[in-house]
Amino acid sequence: MQLQTFIERVKAFFTRKKIIWTVIILLVLFGGWFLFGRKSAGGNIQTDFVKRMDIEKTVLTTGQVVSSTDLDLGFQTGGIVRRINVKEGDKVGAGETLAVLDQSSALASLASAKASYEKVKAAATPQDVAVSQAAVDTATTALSNAKQNLFNGLSTAYNNANTAVLSNTNALFSNSQSSNPQFGIPGTVITNQQLASSVNSERAAINSSLVLWQTEISTLSESSVDKVTTDSLANLFAVSNYMTDVISLLTSYTQVTSGGSQATVSSDAASVVSGKSTVDAAYTAVTTYSQAVKSAQASLSQAQAALSLKQAPARQEDVDIAAAQVQAAQVILDNTVLVAPANGTITQVDVKLGEQAQAMKEAMKLQNVGQLHTEALVSEADIASVGVGQTIDNTFDALGPYQHFKSTVLTVNPASTVISGVVDYKVTGSLENIPQVKPGMTANMTILVAEKKGVLAIPSGAIVNRSEKRYVKVIDDPKKKTYHEVEVTTGLEADGGFTEVLSGLTEGQEIVTYIK
Repeated sequence: MQLQTFIERVKAFFTRKKIIWTVIILLVLFGGWFLFGRKSAGGNIQTDFVKRMDIEKTVLTTGQVVSSTDLDLGFQTGGIVRRINVKEGDKVGAGETLAVLDQSSALASLASAKASYEKVKAAATPQDVAVSQAAVDTATTALSNAKQNLFNGLSTAYNNANTAVLSNTNALFSNSQSSNPQFGIPGTVITNQQLASSVNSERAAINSSLVLWQTEISTLSESSVDKVTTDSLANLFAVSNYMTDVISLLTSYTQVTSGGSQATVSSDAASVVSGKSTVDAAYTAVTTYSQAVKSAQASLSQAQAALSLKQAPARQEDVDIAAAQVQAAQVILDNTVLVAPANGTITQVDVKLGEQAQAMKEAMKLQNVGQLHTEALVSEADIASVGVGQTIDNTFDALGPYQHFKSTVLTVNPASTVISGVVDYKVTGSLENIPQVKPGMTANMTILVAEKKGVLAIPSGAIVNRSEKRYVKVIDDPKKKTYHEVEVTTGLEADGGFTEVLSGLTEGQEIVTYIK
């Protein structure tokens, strides 16, 4: 009964119209879920397959074509350009003269140096020896005359001094002043006898010196002339000093006396002064003669040395010096000539006839356009993989991107080049003889640093790095796109986004490359 009632109530609620709308709503909900709410694992996963393929790794760089011979040539010295033998585009050989400066001064210096060398090498001529011998003879005669003058001067000096002493001091002995007058100096009494005693003492010393001198003069000879001269000067000096003492005594007495003997003492003092002048003149004469002998001896020694040098053969050291001077003059001459140091082509001429060329300034440029190579800078991030002998694929901006030329790496400079804080290394590549390629052109270089044939490879994006290990997601169900992770060992990371697989995968396996 109750069930029947419930069924009737349901029928009453679900009218035909309500049933239709209910069906429509259910269909809309189901379609929306089917279109937008359904989660498809396969739609969020991208996959690829493990393939066997050829892979390679390259380094790209841009460089320049460079000549193997690329020289800036200039003169070693300055001067007026007198000759230019080449023009731009001319091919030249090593040693060929390219240009010449004015050589007049250099040629004159070389000729002078050669003449000096020949003169030194040949030693002195007979005429040179004769001139030097004449100088020796003249110096010998001069020395002989100087010695004779000294001999005569010594005797004359003794005679003059002895005469002057005797004639100018004897009055002191003939008048002993014995009248003993008194002279007035307060507190002191000076007598003529005291004066005579003092003068007598000095006169005795003078006489002793004259006696010794006379003995020396009597021994005068060629061998003793030096000693006699020295002793004569000493005796003359002593006599002059003794006479100075006598003059001092007489002058002192004259100044203090007021007695009748003053005139006599003053006269005696004047006589001694005159005698001393004669002695001093004799001293000066002997000194002059002695100096003349020494000067003549020095002149003779110098003349004899010059003669010996003329008579001696040329010394090797002198010959070497003269030869070095010839070489130096030849270098100066050579520096006026600009010579090609190697084979090549003149690509630039920067001098003109008649202009003043400056030393070491570029005058010409020499390049070997038949032997070219490329040079480029490789960043420090890539240089470790670049090595000598690797293949380079070259294209040139001037020839277009479709002409390719193969070459190899020749050198890798171990020293870095830092430009604006960026560290690079210069790499040099070979270059075949290509007529269209010229020095200075831009070269686009693709260096093949590694390649492998027929190896398993996968897209690099499929690899997951975790805890220093590498994993790849391998598809289990191709339809549902379920997967599991497999640890792999990788090798070369190649161009195109591929990485070599050494272990962990097999050819044909489907792997996950991307998950949305």
